[in-house]
Amino acid sequence: MADAAGRSGKPLILLAEDERAIRKVMEILLESEGYDVLSAQNGREAFDLLRNVTPHVIITDYMMPEMDGAELLRAIRSDEGLNRIPVLLMSSAHPADLPDHDLADQVFLKGGELATLLATVASLVALAAPSSGGRA
Repeated sequence: MADAAGRSGKPLILLAEDERAIRKVMEILLESEGYDVLSAQNGREAFDLLRNVTPHVIITDYMMPEMDGAELLRAIRSDEGLNRIPVLLMSSAHPADLPDHDLADQVFLKGGELATLLATVASLVALAAPSSGGRA
């Protein structure tokens, strides 16, 4: 299994976002900040990818087809091998309106400041760094 460093040795971010344009912008933004990014079109695809890689951080949209962000969060938190990975939940809805938002380490409102998003990702990567030894 791959460890939490991407192919280049940079921190690996798993991004689950169904809207192609947002996914591409996020990939470019995160890569420009020095992260490797592995993308999924929905929660099911993201969870399947987690069988082979252990990223530093998972960023997931809340509303997605096949498996939404809440379902992905529940699946991650109930898996002993994954439950310590920090998760950033993104949504255009207020966190109080999102069931299971409390399973995420952080919630980011879409449309918020990009500097805040990047600072949040950096803090979650730092949180993950001590235990980034990969899956057994």
